[in-house]
Amino acid sequence: MIKTSAKPVVWLLLARLDDPQVPLVLPTMAWMAADAGVLCECYLEASRSGELFAPSGSLVCSGQHHQAWNWLHARAQVRYVVLGQPQLFASSLDMGEVLVAGDAAAIHAVLLAEPGVRPPSGAALLPLSPIATAEGDFDVATYLHPDICLGRRLAVSEPSAAGAIADKAAFFVPAPAGWKQADAALPSDTPASITTRIAERWRTSANGVAFGDPLAIRSQLAWHCRAHRVSLWGRKSHVPPAAVRVSAYVEERSTACDAAGAMAAACDPPLITGRQTGDGDILAWSARGIGMEITDPCRPPLPVVEAMPQTWAPHTIPAQPDDAQLARWADEGRQLACILVHSGEIAHNEAMLALCELAGRHNVALGLAACVGRYRTCPQQWEMIATARQAGGFAGLVEPLLYGNGWGVMAEGVAPPDRLQSALRSALATIRAIAGDAGTPRGHFSFLDTDLETLALPAAALHRAYAGAGLAFDLSSAKPGRSRLLHRQDGFVALNQTCRCVHPASPYVRIQDPEDLDTAAGPRPGWLLATLDAPVVAFAPAVWDRGTRISELFRRVAGGGRIAATPSTIARYARLLAARGVVPVDREGTP
Repeated sequence: MIKTSAKPVVWLLLARLDDPQVPLVLPTMAWMAADAGVLCECYLEASRSGELFAPSGSLVCSGQHHQAWNWLHARAQVRYVVLGQPQLFASSLDMGEVLVAGDAAAIHAVLLAEPGVRPPSGAALLPLSPIATAEGDFDVATYLHPDICLGRRLAVSEPSAAGAIADKAAFFVPAPAGWKQADAALPSDTPASITTRIAERWRTSANGVAFGDPLAIRSQLAWHCRAHRVSLWGRKSHVPPAAVRVSAYVEERSTACDAAGAMAAACDPPLITGRQTGDGDILAWSARGIGMEITDPCRPPLPVVEAMPQTWAPHTIPAQPDDAQLARWADEGRQLACILVHSGEIAHNEAMLALCELAGRHNVALGLAACVGRYRTCPQQWEMIATARQAGGFAGLVEPLLYGNGWGVMAEGVAPPDRLQSALRSALATIRAIAGDAGTPRGHFSFLDTDLETLALPAAALHRAYAGAGLAFDLSSAKPGRSRLLHRQDGFVALNQTCRCVHPASPYVRIQDPEDLDTAAGPRPGWLLATLDAPVVAFAPAVWDRGTRISELFRRVAGGGRIAATPSTIARYARLLAARGVVPVDREGTP
């Protein structure tokens, strides 16, 4: 329960990502914060590269870490817990209050004395160095957070640090005399077996599942503890080259994939948060009806913002062209154009926003994939998609499209339609409560609604699930090429993409270079729909290396007599062209 006050209170741990005491402090601090009725968050400093799947995450400036810091201080009363000597925000600590600074023992002592904090139920002895497993050394301490947070234990590195606390438990290290041996690493243990065993202990108590390598989990440890998640990870299990059907990246998956999926299948919403080992994980979880909210270290910088939702102001989206205008364009043989932008995950917020500004510069319409997490963790900037262009926003030029199951990325083509429809409905309701009708998606952007070997027409049940969730259209990855309707029924249509570029990793149907636009098939009238992979082209390192190429791509989309149009407008245009017999319709559906 969060304290009722003008502003919520946040305990913010500042430390280095590589500080070995972080797994001691954060999970202990998390249950103490819950006792005290405050929120818990962390910012863990590291050297950063800013690339896709960067080990330590986004760059500080282009990742807008200072903006996130300032927004948090505007919305909350921040009290700092300082471990070691972090530097990045050292000169900004007068914006809040230093609650305690010191090592793990000093931090525990001060927080135990805070009002409302009850005594721990016991102690957990953690190894501060990686332990040996059958697959090499492994940072197990990071994954022990459920034993500490959900078990309300005091995490220590030395038996003497636990004092006189009863019911002590030792994990993965030899137990001192008088201590209970709760779990020990076995010679055959792997990261997958160890993390699965930890998670299984808390199957009935946890509310969610995190998945990722040690740096990915550690960087957002406060978030996982606050959300009562368990964390799993295993190294990738390789498929022999001769057995690969399409792409190893799509078919290989983690050795902990099945265990994570089994636990997440019972969660509401059906979601795994973290970082996959490859698309094989995503496809396997999708078959269970589970989406994935992909994150990176410091992407987002301070995810506690989701606990302080910012409701959007009322907005009016500019009116779409009327039916008469669409008919005139059809008579003139015009092509309507829109760039689609993968992905909907919060790890790519910064890349999405960069592409919005590029679209505004060239007057190119965008359809941006989005899931619930973006509305919760990008509170001010994401609202710009509904803010008038005269005020510096992107309304009327940029349109959000629900992605995956609405909560995370998903290979929709293998998902159970009933679970997919239920998740989409709940996602739309959650988004509408934040963004109102102006910011709520009307259409869907499919990550993978077909199979990669054939790119065949999706099953009719999938399109009925989209329509049943209340969506007006879907933009598909199936049958790329000349403009066509894949499915049509009352109130719903499914459109194809028109560039024939297929890649061995997600997003599978996409363009990367200006020349890829030449693969778009005619004839006109019709539409140009093509997908860009946001992080590959718009994270800062990619902009430095290839920015002029992407600008050229946008210039080409804006030229050639094409008309910039949002996905909603193109969906209406497609229905009109199909009614005239200008474009083929692969399947007529039933309501």
